[in-house]
Amino acid sequence: MKLHQLRAIVAICESGSIQEASRLLHISQPALSKSIKELEAELGVPLLVRSNRGITATEYGERLVRRARLVVEEVRRARDEIETLKGAMDGRVAIGVSPVTPSQQFASCLLRYRKRYPKVQLQISELRPAKLLEGLREGQLDLVLTSQPSSRNVDGFHWQELYAQPTTLAVRKGHPLRNARSLHELLDEEWLVPDSLDVSLAGQMFEQYQVRHPERVIECASVVLYAELAANTDAVSFWSRRVFDLPIVSGTLDALDIAETVPGTDISLVCRPPELMTREAQTLVDELVYAFKGPHLRKTE
Repeated sequence: MKLHQLRAIVAICESGSIQEASRLLHISQPALSKSIKELEAELGVPLLVRSNRGITATEYGERLVRRARLVVEEVRRARDEIETLKGAMDGRVAIGVSPVTPSQQFASCLLRYRKRYPKVQLQISELRPAKLLEGLREGQLDLVLTSQPSSRNVDGFHWQELYAQPTTLAVRKGHPLRNARSLHELLDEEWLVPDSLDVSLAGQMFEQYQVRHPERVIECASVVLYAELAANTDAVSFWSRRVFDLPIVSGTLDALDIAETVPGTDISLVCRPPELMTREAQTLVDELVYAFKGPHLRKTE
């Protein structure tokens, strides 16, 4: 396999057309098609198929593209690393966050880093927790801040818990159950959660108190739509306290004061092993850990 072939199949799959991939890669469409045919001949399987939806990957193609993304990103990182060794901190750091994780301290740390290394490009993407880890695996992200429970050394990633984030249940202002004092009083209501109860903190809460899951549940990954639904329906919604305390949210909702403890969210920094990271990315990781853990961490590690 050649690098230009891997770049070709990644570009085609991400854009959905040879024409657009040709434009992105600045090569002719015949040359792009030739690269794919050579790759298919070498592997002995079809990688792409044309359909009404455009060009899509076969099962073989999907497997190859996952690996190809990582290869292409590793080559980019290698070039960035060489440029860094030549004396300049001017590469790129791709950061992934979930909608609830960024804090003011995180933003302040990024601003300090930006001031120290103004030539480094920061690319920040907001994704659901599962997509964040997928981005790390495929090499599209250098580091992520996630609310997903820590599982150290899973997939070869490094996990570092940075801080705990309190959470709360809430209902719209004027809701008949705004004065509820028990989880049991809320079970017959519709619930609004950002992730499936099977993997979310809300689900953990029901398991912890051995309470049956509510029968009516809306899963909504859109932050804006989530807030709209919470404010305009009778659903019981689940919030990180940081987001809930924003005036645009707390102005339309009442936090519930129930006897059961709503589990907090542990926010973790997850990254690839140091030997696979560029100096720009590793420097930002060090800055984040130091900002949240303080000077005492440097002395004890």
